[in-house]
Amino acid sequence: MLQKVGCAISFLFAVGLATENLHPITPPTTSFATQGTVELDEDVYSGDMEISAEYAVHPRLSLYADGAFRFLSYSYEYSTEGYIHNYCNLHVNGFNETYAGIKWLMLRHLGLNIGWRFPPGEGSQKNRFHRLNLEPFTVFPFSKHLTLGTSFRYNTFLEDKNYKPGNEVGFKASFVWRPGWNDSLHTGWHLSETFLYQARIEESENRNLAKPYRKMQDKYRGMKMKFDAARYFNIFKVPVGFGLNYEIHEGTLFGFETGHRIGIEMKVK
Repeated sequence: MLQKVGCAISFLFAVGLATENLHPITPPTTSFATQGTVELDEDVYSGDMEISAEYAVHPRLSLYADGAFRFLSYSYEYSTEGYIHNYCNLHVNGFNETYAGIKWLMLRHLGLNIGWRFPPGEGSQKNRFHRLNLEPFTVFPFSKHLTLGTSFRYNTFLEDKNYKPGNEVGFKASFVWRPGWNDSLHTGWHLSETFLYQARIEESENRNLAKPYRKMQDKYRGMKMKFDAARYFNIFKVPVGFGLNYEIHEGTLFGFETGHRIGIEMKVK
């Protein structure tokens, strides 16, 4: 009971924070997670504190939220092409965008995820539009300790200041594997892999311009991939996990140019 009350409070707290996390596809559950992350994205280095909370009001229905606060963000350039040049830029910091939603398992293996993204505070200069996410998903227990999931997503955006981002579609797949898991104590290893492919299917519009010039030629497609490894222990009869995760997006698999995130996490189920 105390665990569920704590997760409900954490859910309300996370709604006031901000950033979307790449979660594996699972049935509704009650959980709370916090992590510290370092990120390299488009030559900008950042340090965040993130919170994720999900609260199952029913075995088939849950509420969730993701949040983050950006403490540090900077970029640095150095050049010696005929002259010495140093450039350091400390970016604005604060709350990122907020994500909240509902996960509903309509049938045994079929569900619907409905999420809303709110514009960010000063911790992000991206994703500054309200977004509605509709994501039908399937979840399948392949074995006792291995769960597979897939989903399709559709994102649409609200117009702001006469700018209308184009709609997006995507595909998501994941697995959750718990080798050596103790079902009575809820202890053992918890491994997951999540993959997301997403594409903008229509150009955004600048509706401040005449109709022939509104298209912004910003169609794109890209992917994200996240691996998570955690070890759960029974602490005062509460399963608590400690682990690491690594996410890549808009980068190369073996390089370290851009689009990489590493997190140290703690989870409570």
